[in-house]
Amino acid sequence: MERIHKKGVLAESSALILAAHDAGAELLWDRYEQQLPLCAFTSNGLNCRKCFQGPCRINPFGDEPARGICGADRDQIVMENLFQATLEGVLESARAAALLGVGDAEQELPDLGPTLSSAASVRLSKTGILPVRKADLFAVQNSYFSHKGYLAPTLRDLTRLGLIHLGFLAQAASAARRSEASPFSPDGVNLLILGHASSELRQALAGLAAQRSGEKRINLVAQAAAVDHGSPELTLGMNVDALLVCPDAAWPGAETLAKRYGIPVLIADAEKSAGQVAAEAIDQACRHAQTAARGAASRLAAMPDVGRPAILDLEQALRSAFTSGRLTGVVVLVGEANVKQSFFERTLASMEAALAARALVLVGGGLAPETAVLAAEVERRKPSLSAFAAELEKDGLQPVSSFGSLLEIPRLASVLNRLTDGAGGGLPVVVGFPEFFRASTWAGAVSFLALGFPVQIGIRLPFWGSPSLVEAITSEWPKITGGRLLATPALPEPAAQAEELVGLLKTPRPA
Repeated sequence: MERIHKKGVLAESSALILAAHDAGAELLWDRYEQQLPLCAFTSNGLNCRKCFQGPCRINPFGDEPARGICGADRDQIVMENLFQATLEGVLESARAAALLGVGDAEQELPDLGPTLSSAASVRLSKTGILPVRKADLFAVQNSYFSHKGYLAPTLRDLTRLGLIHLGFLAQAASAARRSEASPFSPDGVNLLILGHASSELRQALAGLAAQRSGEKRINLVAQAAAVDHGSPELTLGMNVDALLVCPDAAWPGAETLAKRYGIPVLIADAEKSAGQVAAEAIDQACRHAQTAARGAASRLAAMPDVGRPAILDLEQALRSAFTSGRLTGVVVLVGEANVKQSFFERTLASMEAALAARALVLVGGGLAPETAVLAAEVERRKPSLSAFAAELEKDGLQPVSSFGSLLEIPRLASVLNRLTDGAGGGLPVVVGFPEFFRASTWAGAVSFLALGFPVQIGIRLPFWGSPSLVEAITSEWPKITGGRLLATPALPEPAAQAEELVGLLKTPRPA
């Protein structure tokens, strides 16, 4: 544990990691190190599990084997892997929408017109991508090792998937807003929910929590609304009283860790009604809170609204700050921490570079709950940025703000596109994904590309094994959508990549 500082850049994380170590618990870093060295075939996208004849691996150095058992070469395998990752990300968001009670077979996707810039609308209409419908999800052509001649159609299908993804996010967002979480009480009973709780379960939990309002408040803390320093496993060391595991829950290691900590674990399954699951979860959480020794290595804090302006109120404030010269642009940072690099290292580097260039930073996705701790860390490391913060206060803005979860991307994109449609190119906007691991987050990046935004990726994407696909993505995709993907096979240092991100603010978006 002498290299604990390499796990993450936030000092608060060290206490949580040491507490887990003292309890003899395994964390994700232990499991990651057991996987090393990582397979170069996988990191280049040159492996395939598409059928039950393999898995197949294509030699990255030009030697044999040059094709899989079915005959697919490296370009076809890599293209299929990227396509399937994007499709799985879209379906992940579709399932989330369904569990929230929207997005059934009869419900069409919402109109994406307000989300698009005028240039993107014209460009996508000319290529036949617009309008998109839910049925298009089953009409995409690259479904099984398309021929290399279909690279361009595949990019159009990826763009179409990005727009469909926006539609699912918009549907899920409308349902989520109808069931806003109750205020968080630092001294309350903490029930941590992993995965997507159904609308019925959410309502049952909220109802029972309200009935117990005369006692300690019941904090219903979703993973996407808890400061977890990069992993829900660390959240378990922060006074959690019960863990409720729902469908699509990531991090199965959290269940093992919770049991070691003596935290009750409940599974939301179809054998019990939503009311039964809710009652059992809240009862066990309350019993645990009565007997548990409080004051762990760190205390749970849910801060989804810290530094979070109403998205629809951003437009006028940003326009005012930009036209007055107090603001040079907006950098949007989306994603979640990835164990392949120190947690938040690239995120903080991008934030510092953006603020130094007088650009406002909007944080979202899995990074959203970390907004307050990230902003505090930037302020500690760069106190000279306080003058920029004081200037933005004139417009009612904070230099670092949260826009919320991935569900808010459609509304955010709509506001940003109206601002970038101004004379002379309008407000410069760049989107960065400095660290992430979920397929749905990658689908979010594809959505921004489909809308014509420049997007920088801070992890090593598994498609460098196909020079043909790399060339198509970097040169042909901008022709289809106007969006530009910045990704490299060998990631530069975080500071160098952050400077590249800021440099994009000076590059006008294609008309």
